[in-house]
Amino acid sequence: MSFDQCFMLAPSKIRILLIGDVIGAYRSQTLIKFLLDSGCCVSLISPKFYSRPYQIPSIKKRILEFLLTAEFYLKAYFADVIYVLPINNHFIERTIRVAKFFNKKLIVEMYILSYDTFVEDKKKYLPNSPQARRIAEIDRLALTQSDYIVTPAKYQLKHWEKQLDIKVNPDKVFIAPIFSNNILQSRRAFMQDGQLKICWWGNFIPLHGLDNILQGLQILIKKVHFTCTLFGVDSPLFEVYENKIHSYQLENYVVLRKDLKFSNYSLPLYLIDNCDLALGIFGNTKKAYNAVPNKLIDALSMGIPSLTMKSSALEEFFEPEDFWTCEPSPESIAHAIYTIANNTAPQINWEQTRQKALRIFNPIQYQDIISHILHTV
Repeated sequence: MSFDQCFMLAPSKIRILLIGDVIGAYRSQTLIKFLLDSGCCVSLISPKFYSRPYQIPSIKKRILEFLLTAEFYLKAYFADVIYVLPINNHFIERTIRVAKFFNKKLIVEMYILSYDTFVEDKKKYLPNSPQARRIAEIDRLALTQSDYIVTPAKYQLKHWEKQLDIKVNPDKVFIAPIFSNNILQSRRAFMQDGQLKICWWGNFIPLHGLDNILQGLQILIKKVHFTCTLFGVDSPLFEVYENKIHSYQLENYVVLRKDLKFSNYSLPLYLIDNCDLALGIFGNTKKAYNAVPNKLIDALSMGIPSLTMKSSALEEFFEPEDFWTCEPSPESIAHAIYTIANNTAPQINWEQTRQKALRIFNPIQYQDIISHILHTV
């Protein structure tokens, strides 16, 4: 399905109560715009609206909690369906109670597993700690107590079932892959100025394996003429990775920037003219092995040659000849980039891959899935 084809509208006048925070969440923003454009009656409850960045007396906290609860019950009474937005699993218990109280249909969009993020990936909590068990229970509720589940991939869902020791009813699962709304295409000839220009973008979570990337680049210093630009988010870890670049003696080859973004198109505009090779994820975590990286879809939709870690999760949508893969280790990354720079890597038809990415990973697919669920409701 191409971008210029018409998608199925959601049923107009249906009243949808959205639950969660949407700041910086492109998938949620796409959903809200689609629902409004379809003529749906939409209301949003955002927990952050009632939060305060400073300490407040307990009596005020109780008042804010009362106001949040009152808003929730009032809006739920009028709603036809309650929809938990992506990456808002933490609000699921209250939502389940309210949905059951008013006998409302509940849609949960499971974009990530909180247990994977905080226990397996970031290692914020130990696996058997009370906090980890609590997070796992919230994930279980979201996957087992909802009427409909929207999730990006079948393979990812199977991994979640194994992690949580549950079986999700397949009749209520709808696969809506991640998507890119990019319309730009690479204008750069491969290594047109005699050097390999490598780019990476994202945040500094273990999923992305940035340490593996830097150590791989360190191996390449005397083997390949390259530059690498890393586009990271502005966070305390930005300075940490600036120091790591210096400690690996990569400052003459690697630059870390935080000034360009996808949200205002400044980053894709840079990439289509300055990127020979886009790097995906190379994390040594369960989450990394069971994910289709957003940055890979972004790069492929622009027709930029791409290298990411080898994983079975990619096989749900891609073939081995669609892009380059390697193991998530510094040595494997270095070897793969070396073969790419020397034109000994497998030949890829990047325009063919680009068309596949645009066909599978686009917002029209997502909107059609949402529309189908709402017509069912």
